Amino acid sequence: MRGQRKLRNLLITPKFQLKLCAQFVASGLIFFGAIIGYSYRRLTVVNELMSGNPIMSHEVQAQINQLMFEIIQFTLGGFVLYILFSSLFALVISHRIAGPVVAIRAFIEQLKLGNYDFQRSLRPNDELTEVMDALKELAPVLKERESTQNVQNAQNV
Repeated sequence: MRGQRKLRNLLITPKFQLKLCAQFVASGLIFFGAIIGYSYRRLTVVNELMSGNPIMSHEVQAQINQLMFEIIQFTLGGFVLYILFSSLFALVISHRIAGPVVAIRAFIEQLKLGNYDFQRSLRPNDELTEVMDALKELAPVLKERESTQNVQNAQNV
């Protein structure tokens, strides 16, 4: 049950979190695209040299071809791992930002409604804890101002 709750709450603000994930993936695509392009050009040169050299035996050419194939597999495997890692990392980072934003918005809404005693806390390592702390300091100030204003309005009547 608890694991299901965590999975359901993984995307707090899907638009923001998925956008951040897409930015991580796009940067990975650009980075690995450049690496794959360079590797492909170098491997093509090796292949041309092998094909143009009649002295090289068929077994040596087969071994070199196998090595080139392994290089390509390793590069593509690294690319897939990077995409998975960066997506997970972006999701975790965005969750650490989006969660506090939701809590801060709820706190602000309560302040707007005049509920100055509303308590909402963030996890200890969440981002934006300074903002929430500042809002918690603001709540009693607003409460005092409102009560002072109500007293003044009652005296004026």
